Amino acid sequence: MTDIDLRLADLVGTQASAPHPPRTTDLDFAPQQTEAIEAITSWYQSASSQVFRLFGYAGTGKTTLARHIVDQLMVRHVLYAAFTGKAAYVLRGKGCDGASTVHSLIYQPVEKVKAKLDELNKKLRETIDPTERQELREEIRREQAKVDSPDWILRDETELDSADLLVLDEVSMVGERMARDLLSRGCRILCLGDPAQLPPVDGGGYFINHAPDYLLTEIHRSALDSPVTRMATAIRNSEPGQRNYGVTGRDGESGRVDQLTIPELLAFDQVLVGRNATRWQAVHLLRALRGLIGGPQTGDRIICLANSGEAEVFNGQQFDVLDSHESDRADRYELVVRDDEGNERTLTCWAAGFRDLEGERQAKRDGRGTVVAATYAQAITTHKSQGSQWQRVLVVDESSVFYGAAYREHAKTLGPAAASIEGHINGRRWLYTAVTRASHQAVIVPSLNGVLA
Repeated sequence: MTDIDLRLADLVGTQASAPHPPRTTDLDFAPQQTEAIEAITSWYQSASSQVFRLFGYAGTGKTTLARHIVDQLMVRHVLYAAFTGKAAYVLRGKGCDGASTVHSLIYQPVEKVKAKLDELNKKLRETIDPTERQELREEIRREQAKVDSPDWILRDETELDSADLLVLDEVSMVGERMARDLLSRGCRILCLGDPAQLPPVDGGGYFINHAPDYLLTEIHRSALDSPVTRMATAIRNSEPGQRNYGVTGRDGESGRVDQLTIPELLAFDQVLVGRNATRWQAVHLLRALRGLIGGPQTGDRIICLANSGEAEVFNGQQFDVLDSHESDRADRYELVVRDDEGNERTLTCWAAGFRDLEGERQAKRDGRGTVVAATYAQAITTHKSQGSQWQRVLVVDESSVFYGAAYREHAKTLGPAAASIEGHINGRRWLYTAVTRASHQAVIVPSLNGVLA
């Protein structure tokens, strides 16, 4: 362990698929929720547009309303999807049967396209009819363009083609390319999103960057039974000058704490931070506490750093490492992994991505072929966590970093007072996004700068 890691250890001290909820139409909706139901019903029945944006803050019941609409309208064929496997898993736990990732819904592995291309070339070699040969050449050209594309390959036929409604959750992660691919299938889309979260990065936000058709702002009574929802609401409603963003201490197992035991730290499903430097410090500590030394191995969790249609992975996708094998090349790891939907596979990953931050950059520069750019996921940035959710989340509070960035950006043009407000809003959105990644427990610990001072 480095000196920084040892000092980080002072923070923790030295001590040692839920079943689907039953469907029901006998629900107690608040007036605002009833208005939203009426607006969505009118949209669906009028066919006025392909998309309805239902946005709302944590605890306003977006998913519950979506399920109720499906039941009330007796939609014949409905599909549920989200950007990440983790978010799809959460949807299934809320009774959204068959929820999948967008990638698995509309895209196909490149191997299938290559197989089709081989078949077409074989037909071309065996065909002498000029008209048929010209048609085959055109089809070969189209299929070759798919193979040459660095992105995912759109399926010729998808389940979405025959669906009446797609309920799309965590839409902030969906970029323009994916959004247009979804819209091209002609299915109606009910988009669910939270405008209080951080703005999307890496080209996301096609749906969330528009005004909502209906915005839910009232927190449902039952949601306030959750300490996580109470924390998120306090953060969202905090005023400039509140450096603690409305979260002053513990609320049951959630809240702010100054110190954790080692068992408490290791019980969290995900650690979220603000800066990449902090992320690597936390990764070193968490791996050392679990006895994980050297390269990725059984017990590690990894996260992809870039999309790769050829390797069938997407940016932000996480895997549990089940086993690791020696590669023929020193610059690669062969990892047996399991994704959030329980599927097992083998990934070839660039070794550089598991070295340090510069190694991650190198792994991404090395290309997006069959070798995956990935790194450790014991700790990830809050930006990288968007679209996912875990039961227990530890947040290393670096909201001050985002406060300072916004303040410096606006100080010269707006003046100190207005820049301070912008700073608070930026820090608030970061902390709100981090806390709402938890479904059951969210714990905030001081920023590493404060702990290490």
